[in-house]
Amino acid sequence: MITHQVYALIFEDEVKNIIVCDNYEMANWLVRASYGEEAFAIDCLQYPCQIGDKYRDGIFYHINEDGTEKKVIHVATAEQQIPVLNAQITYLSMMTGVEVEVNNE
Repeated sequence: MITHQVYALIFEDEVKNIIVCDNYEMANWLVRASYGEEAFAIDCLQYPCQIGDKYRDGIFYHINEDGTEKKVIHVATAEQQIPVLNAQITYLSMMTGVEVEVNNE
């Protein structure tokens, strides 16, 4: 369940601001009103990006103090982590011979 929608406001491949907004259309309208028609909003709820970071080809990059770029890693939701954890439990159970019941509710 998403309780807030968080958007990065992008202009000229740079994160200019990060806002909480009701929906994508409003966030897009706000960024274009602020930075021009070339600007756009992108959902960044699961990316620990910040103002001044870069955004190119669908990827956020943090700019280090020395000017180098580091890819911002996606933070998975609990729903996204469950199948991975279930697979790991099944594998470890098989490797150790200890039977574990996985509840997929």
